[in-house]
Amino acid sequence: MTAVHGDSGFRYIGRKLVFPVNYEEQVSLRLIDALHGNYSKLACECLADPFVDTNFVGTVNLKSKTTEISLHDEAAGEVLVKYEEFKTEVTPLFLAAHVGNMFLVNKLLSLGANVNHKLFRGYATTATVGEGLMEILEVLINSGACEEAFLESSYLGHAKLTERLMATDMIRPQAALRALLSACCRGFVDFVDMLIKCGVDANATNRVLLRSSKPSLYANIDSNALSAAVVRRLTSAVRSLLQAGIKTDVKVRVGAWSWDIDTGEEIRVGAAGLADAYPITWCAVEYFEVSGSILRLLLQRLSPNNLHCGRTLIHHAILCNNALAVETKY
Repeated sequence: MTAVHGDSGFRYIGRKLVFPVNYEEQVSLRLIDALHGNYSKLACECLADPFVDTNFVGTVNLKSKTTEISLHDEAAGEVLVKYEEFKTEVTPLFLAAHVGNMFLVNKLLSLGANVNHKLFRGYATTATVGEGLMEILEVLINSGACEEAFLESSYLGHAKLTERLMATDMIRPQAALRALLSACCRGFVDFVDMLIKCGVDANATNRVLLRSSKPSLYANIDSNALSAAVVRRLTSAVRSLLQAGIKTDVKVRVGAWSWDIDTGEEIRVGAAGLADAYPITWCAVEYFEVSGSILRLLLQRLSPNNLHCGRTLIHHAILCNNALAVETKY
């Protein structure tokens, strides 16, 4: 049997056209399959092959956690977790981190696996945070890709993982501030306390999505941590921020509303000046927590007789048709 090479690299054997085999791709695919099934022995055999590509990108049906934050009025948000299967691109390091295989993570890193290889589902560090694997994270964070893992950890409310990532000095102040505002909106008090202890400026402002069911609000607004917690009517978060020494002489701009307690009908307050920025206590009247605890906490630090646009807080409570706020004041 004779073999004749063509110009394009394939060959004829006898009368059959035979295409060249990409052995590097084959062994790399075997590595992906082995890691996907968490078969350590088979994965080690593949890694021992000099032709294997430790940064090869393959496609698998990956079963992983998906999360959703369920927000509740006047209570901390709830992280809902379920497992779903997605067809997605992965690297060997991403899979090893995802399944929590410390030995293979170290082996891949020693062979030059790139921690900073970004896929559709993020980095290897992102996969580690999603599964809550602190030991794997400790190995990976020294190589980079920390900020996206930090944002993922913040979203899930993993205080310990986030604190470890903050200690790397690789998290930009703006990312840390977004995490703080997000935690205030969700009522993750332990998370708020941790970020403030790590040096995040709770008085700084950033764009954040503020949501409220009554009065209705769904808007991206420049806000600080205290304003976000007040709008969400989260007493524990407000108390924690005040204990941390956050400034209360801030102006809030979220608009002014009135509502009928019996019918729930909402109308915009039409008096001049109420659409402008106003004191945080005025915000607590509009976005009133039913027990009045938030307003009382703020009134311990701010006088109800301070004037804004020629009016006191009691005038604002009356304009908002909020009898409970009037009673709280007195």
